[in-house]
Amino acid sequence: MNANTATDLAPDPQAARAQIIDTTGAPGPFVAVHSLTPLHAVNLNQDMFQMPKQGLWGGVERMRVSSQALARAARIWVIEHAEKGRPTASRSRLLPQQTARRLQEKGIDAADAVPAAALIVAAAGVNISQTNPDRTRTVSLVPADAPDRLADVVLGHWEELTKQRAAMEEVIAQALAGKVPRKTKGEKAVNPAAAVPEAVSAAARRAFDPSLIDSIALFGRMLTELPDGTVPSSVQIAHALSVDPMNLITDDFTVRDDWQDHGVFGSAHIGQQYLASGTLYRFAALDRRELRLNLARSGADPKVTEQAAQEAERAFVTAIAYALPHARRSRTGSAVRPLLIVAASCDQPLTADSAFEVPVPDPVGPNAAERLARFLHAAGVRGGVARWHSPTNDKAPDLPGTLTIGTP
Repeated sequence: MNANTATDLAPDPQAARAQIIDTTGAPGPFVAVHSLTPLHAVNLNQDMFQMPKQGLWGGVERMRVSSQALARAARIWVIEHAEKGRPTASRSRLLPQQTARRLQEKGIDAADAVPAAALIVAAAGVNISQTNPDRTRTVSLVPADAPDRLADVVLGHWEELTKQRAAMEEVIAQALAGKVPRKTKGEKAVNPAAAVPEAVSAAARRAFDPSLIDSIALFGRMLTELPDGTVPSSVQIAHALSVDPMNLITDDFTVRDDWQDHGVFGSAHIGQQYLASGTLYRFAALDRRELRLNLARSGADPKVTEQAAQEAERAFVTAIAYALPHARRSRTGSAVRPLLIVAASCDQPLTADSAFEVPVPDPVGPNAAERLARFLHAAGVRGGVARWHSPTNDKAPDLPGTLTIGTP
């Protein structure tokens, strides 16, 4: 096998760059992104009963994809397509576990790494789960290199923190054994992190500085335990709704047993899955001012901050236009290119949901595009980009002349 086979299978970076939507040259305080995406027989976002999510609009049940699912898909796209060397963030409860792994990679025994990691995370001010020292109490969006930075801090003060590490080890042992000591009246809970010198705690807190991280500046984070830990989101993402009535599909399936003996009939398993078809209208908006305020927290030079803001805008606009939740992609082939994307600057970000309160008749795609075009003319856009991806060569809708129209 050729040594370059794996490299040869990698995506073409030129194609990825051609996909980027650049709205940074269009004036205005906001950028709004509208898209129409036709989907057939998918379950992008299911409820607790494994049914495709739906919503009632205009007296008709529509296919729905939650804003949370769309935000995650966009955030992952932003992280995966970040330029080499750009800082990224991760959303997780496993910060102590990852910090312990970094310590082990640096030669610390696992028995010492676990309490040390829990100690330094707690010393920074982040609450650790009382029943599981590998986890924090809540999910947080933190710099991807936070475990490395925390590991470096605790290693730099290893001997100084000997007593605190031993105390944390005892707390963890009691918690795992279900013997968390009860407090008497007026007594404070045992907290080894409280005995960590302030200089060490301050160094640990710096591991959470958002810096110039696109995903934190865009999507924000709720890290209330730390001073200035909470970052407001600079984007709004609406729940996606189909412009036509949802077509619910019950897909009956059977599984054959490959080792079934000859002469034995029947199936090894019979079941059902629920899928939906429809053309989704998606809307999201970016507050350029809030984005720059978030990035300015890093204290970087204003020119560097402005460059980071423009890179973040391009990443978000492209991600929210193209990225979809993966769902059951291996069984439904849910990856699809939107029929129409409009990314435009504006003075007020307005959703076009009202244009689709009355369901769109067949042919859904072209008729929905015409309705969206009429809405954009009425709402007003200051500039931006439109992409019309018609697989049947339908004529592009009459979009505002301030938009640059094309196909990558």
